[in-house]
Amino acid sequence: MTAMNPMNTWNRRMLCCVLAGLLAACSSTGPGDRQAERPKQISSLAPWEAEMLPVVSRSLSPGLVESRAIDIPGLRPVFLIGDDSLSKSWLKLWKDKLRRLKALGLVVNVATPEGLLELRQLAEGLRLIPVSGDDLAGLLEFSHYPVLVTSTFLEQ
Repeated sequence: MTAMNPMNTWNRRMLCCVLAGLLAACSSTGPGDRQAERPKQISSLAPWEAEMLPVVSRSLSPGLVESRAIDIPGLRPVFLIGDDSLSKSWLKLWKDKLRRLKALGLVVNVATPEGLLELRQLAEGLRLIPVSGDDLAGLLEFSHYPVLVTSTFLEQ
């Protein structure tokens, strides 16, 4: 484990803005009961999700991530994955921990609706949204996924 990398105030504000935008996109599922909508998300995409595809994060690729401590109080746990074999294997291994943390999944590289739907099947109820991860990766200084980001740690 490497030393903690403190973020300056500007970077903290930018990170909050990035994550606030992601959470707003995640909450815009429309009227109705979210619990009732979950099974529907596994079999089909919301119209806004289909319009977002393909999602390409130019600064991110599948690969190894060095775990390290970070200090971002109040950050909701998020994880980044793509439609690739490394991410799918990682998701299978980590899904129980991700559920316990109530982590939000960001699918940062996915080309097709079928790819996103397959990831949702593997995630078994975890919330996954297709979105570029470039801003988050730039602010937290990492270039590979899959990765879990919490308020105190970045780990694979």
